[in-house]
Amino acid sequence: MTQHTRAPRRASTAPSAASTAPAPTVREWQILLGDRTPTPVQAQAIPALLDGRDVITTARTGSGKTLAFLIPAAARGIGMRQTRGMQPEALVITPTRELAVQIRDVATELGMTAGRITGGITPGQTTREATGKGLITGTPGRLKDLIGRGELRLNNLRYVVLDEADELLSLGFLRDVGDILRHARDQQPQGRSLQIAMASATFPAEIRDVAQRFMHDPARIDVAPTPGADATGDILGGVSTATHLLQHTTKDALLTDAARHTRAALTEPGGCVVLFSRTKHLVKRRAQHLGDLLPGEQVSPLEGNMDQKKRERTMQALRDGQSRILVATDIAGRGIDLPEVRLVIHLDVAATAEDHVHRSGRTARAGRDGTNLILLAPEQRALWQGIRRKLPAALQPPATPEERQIDPEVQEKRGQGRGQGQNQGRASQPGRGGQQPRSAQGSSQGQRQGAPRQGQQASGRSEGRTQRTDTRPQSRQDTPGTGAGRVGPQRPKRRR
Repeated sequence: MTQHTRAPRRASTAPSAASTAPAPTVREWQILLGDRTPTPVQAQAIPALLDGRDVITTARTGSGKTLAFLIPAAARGIGMRQTRGMQPEALVITPTRELAVQIRDVATELGMTAGRITGGITPGQTTREATGKGLITGTPGRLKDLIGRGELRLNNLRYVVLDEADELLSLGFLRDVGDILRHARDQQPQGRSLQIAMASATFPAEIRDVAQRFMHDPARIDVAPTPGADATGDILGGVSTATHLLQHTTKDALLTDAARHTRAALTEPGGCVVLFSRTKHLVKRRAQHLGDLLPGEQVSPLEGNMDQKKRERTMQALRDGQSRILVATDIAGRGIDLPEVRLVIHLDVAATAEDHVHRSGRTARAGRDGTNLILLAPEQRALWQGIRRKLPAALQPPATPEERQIDPEVQEKRGQGRGQGQNQGRASQPGRGGQQPRSAQGSSQGQRQGAPRQGQQASGRSEGRTQRTDTRPQSRQDTPGTGAGRVGPQRPKRRR
């Protein structure tokens, strides 16, 4: 166990004795929980963090990780007082703006002076939000930008949290996170250690590498880990208590089926339904179509191109009950916290098993009931089989025989799209014997030029190349670096 010493802070308006106060007792930190009963991850992580240890928590979404890493800081007085400029004592790095806002709000409820640094707000708003705050939440890109400009200083930093660490990895933030941690470590006064907490629903190998580089002997807290999970492999942490279902459908019936299940889930007042789509374009179209299928319900889209104010209005409408249906990309699978998601519908199969875990974690939170429903079209059966194999048994819906039956027409279309379809319009006429590779076409070019056509219509591209070769002056054909095939540095002519 590593005890972290505490140096006096230059930018503090509270008595310096707070820095030398003994660690809070169990009774003292439980006061910060209020009437809440500690969740398993809170009961294990909070004492370890109060002891000054680095901690890695792997638990399903909705298990109380936010309070698990905020309460130890608040109980020790970290982030509770105002600071000079942007010199926080605690920094929480999140993958999304929504999660940064939510953590800021929870920290404020605990009495911490909290602000956020994210995209979607002006430099002036960022200054007002983050100046004088003991705790700052933010997304990696904006944090790194302000650190590089010298506006955000980490010399007073004592406590860092990587929240949804696996999502930080999947969104390509791993390098930025490493740069921020290196800068924070280098800015520490001599004799003071930087305490780091990592919270995630999954724990892939790349995240373990970050832990090894920047954390010292971290305590591992795995709540309900996947049975039989290999310690050296990816861990899909936690087991959701939701009901998991799969229904076969078609592309044409997809939204009709989704509307029917949504209507049934919302027969009672309160609660909401979250529907996941793979792309922002599908989100917009499907939200509009579902609005037509569900008159009287406000269907809210949420996707990455929305400006920050609109995204915040969307989330507030869902929390206030003005809207009860959210159609979102996977950006909403991480970090959003809605009070009661009764049903999650997967309109498209998730790209990865980790994404599926986080989507599923939107429901059945804080002990509530919930349902995950996969609407599986034939076109996505093969993709779903790959995802299913990587999921814990507790997150898998009952298997059906149809899942493994790949539609021959779909299989044919997939084959054409990958290979045959790329050359479909070139020369696939009857009697030609199928498409040859481009190299083979080139080797038989002379034979085709001298052979009679016999009524066959060559493709436009091959025909054009043949004619140019036959009619081009001999001197140009023999000159290296120019002419046929654009072998040399000659630029291709632009089409007009």
